[in-house]
Amino acid sequence: MRLLLALVYIGFGIWFYFRLGGSKLPPYIGIVFGMVLMFSSVVVCNEGFLRRIRGISDKEHINNLITNGMAIIESYKASEAITFEDLNTGCLCHVLKIGDNRAMCLYGQYLYDYAEILDDPDMEQQRKFPTDKFKLVRRTKSDEILRLDIGQNVIEEYKIESLRLENLYSLGFRLKNGEIVDGISFDKIRDACA
Repeated sequence: MRLLLALVYIGFGIWFYFRLGGSKLPPYIGIVFGMVLMFSSVVVCNEGFLRRIRGISDKEHINNLITNGMAIIESYKASEAITFEDLNTGCLCHVLKIGDNRAMCLYGQYLYDYAEILDDPDMEQQRKFPTDKFKLVRRTKSDEILRLDIGQNVIEEYKIESLRLENLYSLGFRLKNGEIVDGISFDKIRDACA
């Protein structure tokens, strides 16, 4: 949607340039105007641009969404976890057992903020997630995950180095952040990942 908005913004800018007589100006002015349009579209069409201009932080924005009923807080308890990296996208994925025959997929690069880092002494960090309890803030209309609040107790994870994603797809997973899959035992998921 933002890409479409950026294209409309650039198209309108080009139309406006020619309406003002841009065809009579030297070509370098048209090139500079086009570059300004292209680079300004990154700022103008960025999500939350107007919100940031008004000085509203991401945390305040999410709290406003919760207050207005546009987002909800969901609490979960996890007992087991499977972790792997999707080499196609570079995203980290956690498949969490959140109940009997119920699993959740958390997927995205933001999960690296909670991953164990041992190979860089400047950024060394212990693993912080998956935890036994955690909360998600989810947008009500689109099911988009806006925030992950982690718990205190880190649970054991089953790490997979090379996974055939087709095995998870065949079980009904789409590898969508916040996706919940019901009716499949976690043992079956673990076997498909092995």
